[in-house]
Amino acid sequence: MFKSEKNIYNNHYAIDEVIPEANTDHIKRKKLDISYADSSPSQKFDIYWPEEGDGPFPVIVVLHGGAFMGGDKASEEMLPMLTALNRGYVVVSANYRLSWEAKFPALIYDIKAAVRWIRANSHLYKINPDKIAVWGGSAGAYISLFMGVSAGLNFMEDNAMGNPGHLSNVQAVVSWFSPTNFLEMD
Repeated sequence: MFKSEKNIYNNHYAIDEVIPEANTDHIKRKKLDISYADSSPSQKFDIYWPEEGDGPFPVIVVLHGGAFMGGDKASEEMLPMLTALNRGYVVVSANYRLSWEAKFPALIYDIKAAVRWIRANSHLYKINPDKIAVWGGSAGAYISLFMGVSAGLNFMEDNAMGNPGHLSNVQAVVSWFSPTNFLEMD
């Protein structure tokens, strides 16, 4: 599923996904590569809307896996989540800073900044700011869990990343095969 290659930036091993990109050509209502913060080029997401309706729609924020070292918001991992478009959800697939770029808790800060951005811009993007779920597998599931258990904890926020007047809490968490005991891994 993954292959390792030397990362030239910090001489650590990074994971390059061989998971193909999802074909989203059939989705007419979408906006790609929206920046939700400006600390890194990684801080972008894609938004997909249901084919019908004017919202405001509940939203699912998709968080890719990749062992914290790889992965991408456009990978086929998001295909199960995209089926929620047929049930009236907006799907936001997000990238975040990976472990070779920034240390923990940067990836949590990133997704909290993404959620704050979604709330701050919900009126422009037909999103219900009171109905936000996060859903991820593996590393994305880990972030999803953190989003659920860290709501309201100020030390888990970096409000300097934008939209400090908006909450980063979510109303639902879906965590597929999250790593939780790092002492037992590998």
